[in-house]
Amino acid sequence: MSLTVSPQFTPALDPGFVPAVLWNRAYAAKVANDSGSRKLDLALVRTDGTAFRWSGTILAADPANDVLTIKYVERLVKFLLWQKGGSRILVAGAPDVAIALSEIYSESGLRKFDRDFIGTKIFGEPISVKAVRSVEELPEENGAAMSLGRNLEGCRIGFDLGGSDRKCAALIDGEVVFSEEVVWDPYFQSDPQYHIDGIHDTLKRAAAHLPRVDAIGGSSAGVYVNNEIR
Repeated sequence: MSLTVSPQFTPALDPGFVPAVLWNRAYAAKVANDSGSRKLDLALVRTDGTAFRWSGTILAADPANDVLTIKYVERLVKFLLWQKGGSRILVAGAPDVAIALSEIYSESGLRKFDRDFIGTKIFGEPISVKAVRSVEELPEENGAAMSLGRNLEGCRIGFDLGGSDRKCAALIDGEVVFSEEVVWDPYFQSDPQYHIDGIHDTLKRAAAHLPRVDAIGGSSAGVYVNNEIR
């Protein structure tokens, strides 16, 4: 079974493209007209005990609906894993969906990359999927909030190491007194000294506009969990 979705505009280079938002609306409309629709609750649990909860409605369990429902939930779970994070997926209200997700996120499944990257690399364990008997067995949503930065007093330097240029700024009590971008080419430079010299040059350029340096902050790409680089 498929859904009929007709975008207003058709991309010339990808005429078969269907925006996810339109497909999801079509699925939701079908669910609204399904007298056997059912509640689905998900929990993404992280290794530190925090959890994210999602709740919604899906089509009735029926072979004619399964392809659509699995596509909907698979896309949803993939998005939530990358948006919220987690390595343990708990499913309430649809054991058939849990079975399908287990296969999709298995060692040889369609989402093997996500299983290894989000699960093993970031959270230290492969992504697992488990069906629970009722929504009451799902953990409550909880997450840690941390206030970062907001320290503007004194003489500070901020820098960003981009793929094509280095950016830096010098501030005194929150006021920018110097900023610049310097072109560089780090991607193709295998000598660590090239990178060290570039960073030192950027910091010295900014420091020259300050009476002293109280703090230095640099931007970082990548994933950090509980203050650890993953």
